[in-house]
Amino acid sequence: MIKKVIRRLKGHFITGLIVILPLGLTAWIVNILFSLIGTRFLPIFENIPQISGLPIAAQMGISAVLTVMVIWFIGFWARNYFGKLTIRIFEKVVLNTPFISNIYKTIRKITDTMFVNKKAFKKVALIEYPRRGIYTIVFVTNEMVSKKGAGLISVFIPSTPNPTTGYCVVLPQEDVHELDITVNQAMEFILSAGIIVPEGLVFQKFHQADESEEEKC
Repeated sequence: MIKKVIRRLKGHFITGLIVILPLGLTAWIVNILFSLIGTRFLPIFENIPQISGLPIAAQMGISAVLTVMVIWFIGFWARNYFGKLTIRIFEKVVLNTPFISNIYKTIRKITDTMFVNKKAFKKVALIEYPRRGIYTIVFVTNEMVSKKGAGLISVFIPSTPNPTTGYCVVLPQEDVHELDITVNQAMEFILSAGIIVPEGLVFQKFHQADESEEEKC
């Protein structure tokens, strides 16, 4: 009896953590971002009478707008030749600096994962990999036709939990099983290492196809 009560209390506590942690972390991150964006220019505003006399909320709003504009300008600058060259030189120096290089690589992987170009992926599909009977989620990147007229599909096989790394393979069209889920849902599945399973991720029809082929043999 006591064990059941303890088990229930433990289950409720874990459920509470599962509910609170995502909400708490989201609020914490949003608060940090707002503080960073909204306070960057406040020290400068102290020397500008026209702005320093405004309420603090208005000052933070102006600071946030200016910060966003600066970030946008850096992004615009980073896309031209001189910006790319400067960033390349800066990254080379950072990557050759002990300890700092490890921090930079980790943060770069996280940002690459967050802002990966999902528009490059057309569809989500399954292929049998690394052997028959084992399925791997892939992203369809292109559809092609061979010289003999057969349909070919190029797919990107992402790694877990970092889907920005992986490799591309070209398969016959019949070996690529399209899934009725979005790219974002597939990303969640990969990033969570299979913990978050999309509702449309159904394997039953593929197992049935395998069984029918085995019966023919």
